Amino acid sequence: MFKNVRIWVLKEYTSLESEKDMALFESVKAHDGTSLRVARFDPVNKPLGVVQIIHGFGEGLIHYKEIASCFATNGYACVVHDQRGFGEMPGIAPHKRKKVRGVIPGYKYLLEDIRTLRGKIDMWYPGTPVIVFGHSMGGNLAVNYLVGGFAPDYVKAILEAPWLRLYKPLPGFATSVAGLMGKVSSKLTIPARLNLSDISRDENIVKSLENDGVYHNRMSLRLYAEVVKAGERAIMNANKITVPVLLLCPGADKIVCPKAIREFHNRAGENVTLVEYPGAYHCLHADINNVEVVTAMLGFCSRK
Repeated sequence: MFKNVRIWVLKEYTSLESEKDMALFESVKAHDGTSLRVARFDPVNKPLGVVQIIHGFGEGLIHYKEIASCFATNGYACVVHDQRGFGEMPGIAPHKRKKVRGVIPGYKYLLEDIRTLRGKIDMWYPGTPVIVFGHSMGGNLAVNYLVGGFAPDYVKAILEAPWLRLYKPLPGFATSVAGLMGKVSSKLTIPARLNLSDISRDENIVKSLENDGVYHNRMSLRLYAEVVKAGERAIMNANKITVPVLLLCPGADKIVCPKAIREFHNRAGENVTLVEYPGAYHCLHADINNVEVVTAMLGFCSRK
């Protein structure tokens, strides 16, 4: 049914800048003038739809080139941007990147960036239906976009291991302190307590993340507190979702909380379909069962 659902045994992540034949790069101005780095992957023929990818914490668009290419091979244009504080940061000198990694003015800026890109998609692919795909922190953002009073910009949504609650959250007091300190300055950061081996059961993936120079483990206190709050808001407002949603839950996720994903599903209406993968790790599209996962994504996208 699908042209290419052989995802990958990944040797290493390489800079998309060296693979310009795979993607068209855009520099898009956000509402506050910030430049957003965007990659577009186009199919050979007129796209059946557009998949807008919202990447997770610590990642960048470079980490989605294989799955974006897979969508394109199967007829879907794919658009993914480096979120603020993440990605390759090509305009910033390497010795300065550590200071700005994970530093974001606030959660609402990330939502506004999604809306900015959604508007650009209408210019690039007029009249084409758009599906939002959010992984981890990107899933948190996608849900809050869908229920937060924004226009109904998407016909469907894919939520892969959304960060609604962490598997091992900070104590409530510590989260409150993080929120208070984050209000003082958005530049105060902490290292996230993530174990890269919990991301995927594919050792090649884990090793490449350790060495790619893009993935990082820092987050501003402000963003952490706001994402935590947004996760609870997403769960409480799950019944407000009005578009079909494919909700993917890794059963052995030790980064985000599978129980919170199930709670979200239980609160949601019939629009949300939960698919669980027992034994799977956090990054389903890069886990050892990725063919099964991406086949499900493509089937959901093509379903009328």
